[in-house]
Amino acid sequence: MPAFITYIIVSIITPGPNNIFASASSAKIGFWKTMRFMLGIFVGTSLIFMITGLFNLFLYENVRFITKVIGISGGVFILYLAGRMFIERHEEDKLMITNDKLFLMAVVLNFVNAKTIIFGLTVSTLYLDLGFNQDGILFFALLMGFFCYIAVILWGLFGHIFKQLLSKYNVIYTVLMAVLLGYSGVLIIVESIH
Repeated sequence: MPAFITYIIVSIITPGPNNIFASASSAKIGFWKTMRFMLGIFVGTSLIFMITGLFNLFLYENVRFITKVIGISGGVFILYLAGRMFIERHEEDKLMITNDKLFLMAVVLNFVNAKTIIFGLTVSTLYLDLGFNQDGILFFALLMGFFCYIAVILWGLFGHIFKQLLSKYNVIYTVLMAVLLGYSGVLIIVESIH
């Protein structure tokens, strides 16, 4: 059980596309304007955890094929987002994170975010392996979505609190975030292929 809880905490808090976007968006457009994105993360991650929980047996049997496909396509999408951030680093108003469709973008991002999907597969498998009640899987999914929401709020607050510092070094910060996002995309692709 302690390993299960540790895995959940580490997976939720570590940088990933959701957390990086929340931080970058809060630094650029403000914490409250980023709230739509963060709420989208809550909905998207909850949906992913529900789907992976409910269809866990099927997915578990076919996990290698599914994680390869999801990993490669998700990694490519994340590389695309990193490229957009890098190319538009000088044009704050053109950055994707200032888009009016932040909520929908956040929900959709989770369906191509290999970290979220693999995390959902893993925790739902561990949840069932630990003998927890199968009827509680939907509640558990919402709980995991809520914890992910708390993590993006923390990352969003980080971006908001350090906004002045980050705006002073906007190009450097945007390039760094784009590189981190690109790095996570490459790692996801490489791990999915192997």
